[in-house]
Amino acid sequence: MDAQRNKAVILDAVAALNRGDVEGYLAIYAPGAVVHGLPEHATPDPAGHRDVLTDIRRALPDFRAEVDDVVAEGTLLAARVTYTGTHRGPMMGVSPTGRVLTWHAMTFRRFDEEGRVVERWIIGDDLALLHQLGLV
Repeated sequence: MDAQRNKAVILDAVAALNRGDVEGYLAIYAPGAVVHGLPEHATPDPAGHRDVLTDIRRALPDFRAEVDDVVAEGTLLAARVTYTGTHRGPMMGVSPTGRVLTWHAMTFRRFDEEGRVVERWIIGDDLALLHQLGLV
């Protein structure tokens, strides 16, 4: 259980996501991994996460995740993340506004012995995103 290795895995995965490489980002998941906190329409697994990320990148083509803080111990890793992107495509039923959207999240991951994510929890500031989209 190498906490430093797990930090490096996450930072490399986020770098792939920021390059637009969704598959590279998702490669950190172990088969059968569970992803908690995805929207209700998505399955709680890497395939559901792929669907959500694909939708986000379609709506925000310049989507970026910035890891603000990372804390790791044993098999667990926590990260505070800031997401940004320019609203260029439909998102949550809202037509493109051209505005830069910004919201924050906390994510927690549990790793297996091989350094793959077996479980993830996502706690996002959905209210901030809904407010920026004019939905609240």
